[in-house]
Amino acid sequence: MKPIHNVTFITMIFLMILNGVGMADEVWLTNGDHISGKVVTLEHNFLIFHTGYAGDISIKREEIANLKTDEIVKVVVGGDTLIQGMIHPGDGGAITVKSADIPVPVPVELTRLTAINPKPPEPSIKTSVRANFGASFTSGNTETENIYGDGEMVARTENNRYTLGAVYKRSESDNIATADSVAGYMKYDHFLTEKWFVYANATGEKDEFKDLELRTTVGIGSGYQFLETESTILSLEAGLSYVNDDYIEAKDTAYSAGRWGLRFEHFFFQKSLQFFLNNAGLQSLEDSDDLVIYTQTGFRVPLFKNLNAAVQLNHEYDKSPSPGRKNEDTAVIITLGYQWSG
Repeated sequence: MKPIHNVTFITMIFLMILNGVGMADEVWLTNGDHISGKVVTLEHNFLIFHTGYAGDISIKREEIANLKTDEIVKVVVGGDTLIQGMIHPGDGGAITVKSADIPVPVPVELTRLTAINPKPPEPSIKTSVRANFGASFTSGNTETENIYGDGEMVARTENNRYTLGAVYKRSESDNIATADSVAGYMKYDHFLTEKWFVYANATGEKDEFKDLELRTTVGIGSGYQFLETESTILSLEAGLSYVNDDYIEAKDTAYSAGRWGLRFEHFFFQKSLQFFLNNAGLQSLEDSDDLVIYTQTGFRVPLFKNLNAAVQLNHEYDKSPSPGRKNEDTAVIITLGYQWSG
């Protein structure tokens, strides 16, 4: 045999050995097929099996004739019996599980196999916390100070979601305030189905430079949660609100309004970049000139563990501002943020 052929042959054997070491689990199908790879999990009557040539594949449990693993796995039988051990092929539509805790291999009928390596149960309450802070300072010929912060906490159960948040911003130039506002909001969502929910919300906003002593809203409505995963959140909602505007100088107003809300968050590039968009609006049912729209959009970049950096555009539009005030406020903000969920 020529040297180059020897090298090729040895290389092929070496790759076959590596493949066998890394992926030694096997599954036999009822149609006679035999697949080598790695058992990932079996839940909801589907086996997720990883192969070197096609990645993860999904196999219906009823299509499995036999199964083998080369490592200890967690096997759930009949919904509540957990056995940890290696799976070996059995006879007559069954497998055997060899466990160090049980002296005799345990036969398990495939029809009674509930799960393999099941995911841990979801916590009864999921909580997520987000906080962002940005600041800039200059001194010398001009002294400026800009401070911005926002935060939000969401608690989620199977049928309920509670949201609490706040936004603060202040700017000074030569010790004279040029912006000073604070806003807070709370919201309760009750899910009627997996997607549909009804909500009740309340907000409060104070902004001296918009002549707002206090703007409060309370409302109810319904929404649809299109997506709510680790990578994507998308919801749309609409309802009715009661708006009360207490002005510093202008005449106070109060009116009923229609409200809409849109929330979209999505990770790109294997969670290395997140886009977010929050939009909410209030349209008076009594006067078309009473229209207020809030938009927050931008990108977050994960930095280290729960820390991230963000650049965002905040835009507020008031069709009928207090006399002498502009109807649009726009700010581009760079923040350092913290996100946690559990």
